[in-house]
Amino acid sequence: SGSIPAVPDAPQAPSASRPIAPAHSSQKQAPAPPSAAAMAAAPASSSAVAPGAPSNRKLFKILIPSAAVVLALFLAWHIFFGSGKSAKLTEKDSVLLADFVNTTGDPVFDGTLKQALAVQLEQSPYLNIVPESKIREALRFMGKPPDERLTNDVAREICQRQGIKAMLTGTIASLGNHYVVTLAALNGATGDSLAREQVEVDSKEQVLKSLDKAASSLRQKMGESLASVQQFATPLEQATTSSLEALQAFSLGHEQHQQMQDDVALPSLQKAVQLDPNFAMAYATMGVALSNLGRATEGAEALKKAYELRDRASEREKLYIQAHYYDEVMLDPEKTLAVYAEWRQTYPRDTIPYDNAALDSSSVGQSEKALDFASQAHRMDPQDRYAYDNMAGAYEALNRFDEARSIAEEAVAKKLDGSGSRFVLVDLAYMHGDRAASERQTEAVKGTSLEPFVMFFNAAWQEAEGRVNTSRETWKQTRQKLISVGAKDLAASLMTFEAYDDALLGYQDQARQKASQALELANDTDTRGEAAFALAAAGEAEKSSTLAAALQRDVPDNHFIQALLIPEARAMQQFDKNSLSEALSTLESLRPYELGIGPRSVGVTPVFWRGMVYLKMQDGAKAAAEFQRVLDHRGVAGFALEYPLAHLNLGRAFVLEGDKTKARTAYQDFFAAWKDADPDIPILKTAKAEYEKLK
Repeated sequence: SGSIPAVPDAPQAPSASRPIAPAHSSQKQAPAPPSAAAMAAAPASSSAVAPGAPSNRKLFKILIPSAAVVLALFLAWHIFFGSGKSAKLTEKDSVLLADFVNTTGDPVFDGTLKQALAVQLEQSPYLNIVPESKIREALRFMGKPPDERLTNDVAREICQRQGIKAMLTGTIASLGNHYVVTLAALNGATGDSLAREQVEVDSKEQVLKSLDKAASSLRQKMGESLASVQQFATPLEQATTSSLEALQAFSLGHEQHQQMQDDVALPSLQKAVQLDPNFAMAYATMGVALSNLGRATEGAEALKKAYELRDRASEREKLYIQAHYYDEVMLDPEKTLAVYAEWRQTYPRDTIPYDNAALDSSSVGQSEKALDFASQAHRMDPQDRYAYDNMAGAYEALNRFDEARSIAEEAVAKKLDGSGSRFVLVDLAYMHGDRAASERQTEAVKGTSLEPFVMFFNAAWQEAEGRVNTSRETWKQTRQKLISVGAKDLAASLMTFEAYDDALLGYQDQARQKASQALELANDTDTRGEAAFALAAAGEAEKSSTLAAALQRDVPDNHFIQALLIPEARAMQQFDKNSLSEALSTLESLRPYELGIGPRSVGVTPVFWRGMVYLKMQDGAKAAAEFQRVLDHRGVAGFALEYPLAHLNLGRAFVLEGDKTKARTAYQDFFAAWKDADPDIPILKTAKAEYEKLK
């Protein structure tokens, strides 16, 4: 999941304080206009001329140009500051946020105030804050590392290179026991001042409040309406935290999370919530990071806490928290997509609701919509790595493999690849029988948090090719790797996946054993639901039914369990009991979710089992139509074992129809897909015996 840029709590507006001019400033200051009092105090003219003084004619020659200069300066000041028009930005103008200059000697302000200012400014639907991806791209072209400090000079160069209209700078300085906070909006091309705010505060504890007040005032000076500022300016202490130390820890963890280093980010995010147990956005970011690492139960708990504290967040952060709560805790794609629609309407320039709407659309089989959302995000921000991942995945799901490869390889070349791009490249390597390419992808992620996920893809693909013994070893290594990094829930969940495949291959005893072992390893909601599904496929209808009934009682609001996993398991239980009409009716309820991709989707499984029901009903034509539908969506099925088995069952359907020619071709396609398969797989032995009869 894409993540929201951190938006710390906006501090309460401080009491009015007198502006203090900093001792040193590199910013150009417009000259002050001559005051009326100063002009009135000018001495009256005298007819007497002092010795050495210029004559009236000479004095006239001197005063005229001087008056012209004064008048010009006065007019310039009036035009620039008096009208206020030149300081205004439009909604299309980009604004770059530079790093704060901290001369207090107190490291607690390092990075913290920029984070707080970002939270305040990003609440605004009006201001167009330059995304981190665009900044990293500019730094790369400048030959600088992606984490280069954005000093005023570096920020100014980025503005000039990228055509960014304005840059915001900030300083904090000590003044005895007080602090002076200064914010300035500068012209990105010239460095000229557009607007400026300065406040003095009595103590460190008041700094966030003073920053909040200054930022709100600056937003108005930059062109945002008072009504908008009032609506979208949750005080920083309410939206984030009153603890500078907690905000500092969150700032570091958030930055690492944005760089997809969730394992590195966790300690800082955990420290943030320890320092402030009411820090809603820190809990939310931690929840997403844990979920990304496969620690689903811990992630869900953190997101639940964030949801409980959602009133302690800005409007934008509330949308983030609600969307991820519906997505990761309730597992409800419809509610999640509704929040992203509201987010897009309120913050139309934000790529996050487009990126994540693409993911959720993919999970419910709406790949065209997913591609549209991902493409819009890419157009808004060509450096958005999530957009690349989502475009590559959507193209693959639509069987547009050339486009999928092109996008994924472009992402890798630009160093904008995430998990999605890597998974697509693994899929395409296996589809084309390119073992070397799949090994390169595995090698590329070694030692990273992506390694166990690519190992999972390898295990699934090996099993889909009939290389069961090899896949079992890869499954084992994947489990060990996940358990070693604390992702026990995910390890158990993947074990149920392996159990289901064993059931399809004819290894019923192993399937039951692995489902039971998975439940011993973890007792989270996902593992229990998927174990019910695997046990039903292995013929353990009663055990499966008991698990499903407990889940219906324990997690009534979990959409994924209630609307997807339990119906799948129930359909297989009905299949096992020969209640075939009921099984078809149950599978029909899953039709809106078919052909989805992602960890919480049903993929082609309901389609495959609908075909199995029709086979059992001796309806060859309808069975053939379902199995052909599986084969027509290889981009969705990919590593799913149902894909090669659809060839086999299509042959069986043609036998029922009496078409032996088509049946032989389908069997041959299955054998070709399993040319490297282990010879002793039960379903392969059965298939060979059936084929011999066809001859």
